Amino acid sequence: MPACKVPAAPLHDLPATVEFTLADGTRLTAAVRLSTRSRRAKLSLTPRGGLVLTIPLTMGPAQLQSSLPLFLPWLERARTTLLRRVPAPQLPPSITLPLTGEFFAVVPGGDMAAGRKAATAQTGKTATVQVANGARRLLLVESSDQVRLYGAVDDISLCAQALRQWCRKKAARLLPPYLEQLATTEGFALAGVSVRDQSGRWGSCSRLRRGRPPQPVAQRSKLPQGAFGRPRSLEQLTTRIRNFFSTPPLPAAYDAAPSFAQSGSALVPAHPEGRISLNWRALLLPAPLLEHLCWHELCHLRHMDHSPAYREELARFSPQWPAREKALNAAWRSLPWWALPGEDASPSR
Repeated sequence: MPACKVPAAPLHDLPATVEFTLADGTRLTAAVRLSTRSRRAKLSLTPRGGLVLTIPLTMGPAQLQSSLPLFLPWLERARTTLLRRVPAPQLPPSITLPLTGEFFAVVPGGDMAAGRKAATAQTGKTATVQVANGARRLLLVESSDQVRLYGAVDDISLCAQALRQWCRKKAARLLPPYLEQLATTEGFALAGVSVRDQSGRWGSCSRLRRGRPPQPVAQRSKLPQGAFGRPRSLEQLTTRIRNFFSTPPLPAAYDAAPSFAQSGSALVPAHPEGRISLNWRALLLPAPLLEHLCWHELCHLRHMDHSPAYREELARFSPQWPAREKALNAAWRSLPWWALPGEDASPSR
């Protein structure tokens, strides 16, 4: 029979872990985390197969013990699904960057002394990465077609951390120019690009300015008397209607293509400017999906929602966008284990 076990402890000294025993006799340990915002106990699986039990501050050991059996049915289903999807942690034999077509073999290189000697021969911002976990250190050295690991190569978590940091550096160098080139080609008003470590999304977009372009001062007409408030006569109402229909509409370029409006001596972009952040993991995407992701975020500069107008804009640049969106979600779920979001050990300085 499934069982749960938690050590007895006072409220201020709850156990660091709890134990679950599944129907087949498998014992699983979950880390206990206190939360000031949580109102009830919550059990979750990390992307790497760990268990975390989040509980509110007001929950005591007795309440914790009585709530554990409620998680067993979910845990049985979730663990089976996770074991089918997540491979056992192993050092990847190679890493491919579809954007540039580069292929890097991941090779253990030796001890730290050999790594320092190899690092002196490399130049460039992405050539070396050093990480540490306590006294254990690992050095990554990039060459033309290899990524060599030196030091604590037996520590798989350190290897994953080094690969993540190396890949993030490559992404910071390669992704912004690629996105800026697409934006320049189609006239998007892109103010900047950043590469971040986002845990649940491929990218995000934020606007710097909104609304229609300001009308040049020389072209602004003086408002007629009685322009505001209730009309006091039929003549005043007729004047308002005539002024409304005689107002020149926005230029077609404002809705269809980027344009600029003259305001004094400055040129004002007709489309709102904005910044785009990309997840460094986008560097691992196939080239068609990466291009679609960039169009997805660029179109948000013109439509900050997923309205029909946004979808129509996206279809201009990515005609197969429905299939690409599904493939993008699937790509997130099928990331290599070392690239999954997780806590990194503190990098050495």
